[in-house]
Amino acid sequence: MDIRILAFWAPVVCLIAFLVLIAVTYAFRSRGESKHKQGTEQEKVFLSGEDMPDAGMRHVRAHNIYWGFFESLKQYYDPLIRAHTGIVNDYLMWLIGVVAIAGIVILTAGPW
Repeated sequence: MDIRILAFWAPVVCLIAFLVLIAVTYAFRSRGESKHKQGTEQEKVFLSGEDMPDAGMRHVRAHNIYWGFFESLKQYYDPLIRAHTGIVNDYLMWLIGVVAIAGIVILTAGPW
């Protein structure tokens, strides 16, 4: 058997596997409980029996979690933060520059 035949049919096999997976998932989901009492506690999000806090209290700020990490690596992060302007053109120029340098290195260090 030629390997090219297997490569040709690989997308069809993946599509069939995906459709089978969707069918199994749908069958598993359809076995679940479909009835619930509307307007009761069953509609609320379950947080281990605790009341749901306000939206502002649910958000855990990463600054508080990673304070020690950022503080210990401040000398590393400060130049990186200054380099990130948020302007897409700057990021594209960095990308083009890095790709150009990598291309030059690859072409000059090649085996030929």
